[in-house]
Amino acid sequence: MNLRKLFGLQSKDKKPYEHADVLHLWEDDYLMIELLPKENLEFVKNENKRIDEFGQEHFEVNGFTDITIIREKPFKTFDRQIPTSQVVQIFSETDLHRIEKVVMQGVGLLEGDKAPLGYGSNKFAVIIEDKSGVLENIWITGSTETDQERQNLKQGLQEIGKQFEFIGIDWFKSEYYDLNDEKKIEDYIKNSC
Repeated sequence: MNLRKLFGLQSKDKKPYEHADVLHLWEDDYLMIELLPKENLEFVKNENKRIDEFGQEHFEVNGFTDITIIREKPFKTFDRQIPTSQVVQIFSETDLHRIEKVVMQGVGLLEGDKAPLGYGSNKFAVIIEDKSGVLENIWITGSTETDQERQNLKQGLQEIGKQFEFIGIDWFKSEYYDLNDEKKIEDYIKNSC
């Protein structure tokens, strides 16, 4: 029995969300799946261990009772002085598309030059942060959907590993991946991207 029909109640026509096919950036995802200089490897291992132990100490049935932050990285990406144009060239040669618009949490729709510099699709992107022509941060948001996207991302990550000796980190899962190892890159993409 349809109670709405019985009582003469009509449902309001819901308009489809106008930005459903636009990449969304969430504050909680910022730098959580990131690429870092390999010099940070010992820091990453120790920080992952510290975060895991903190989580175990502060976990109860309904969730966590406290939070912790990721500590300051000893080797900043910016300190490497990698020209942003080199990183842009790597990802533009992978057939990943330049992100033209995003919806950013707390900001709204950003298009064209106002959108962050990134390559991917409407479901995932490699975000490239620039500071005066130098790479400041590089991170990944969202999830790949197709084998072609995964292959294109793999190609870009391999080149980042080869040219810059970077590692991939998933702070959500306390895992890191050597971007000079093809199998590790595939695992990174499968598990985190």
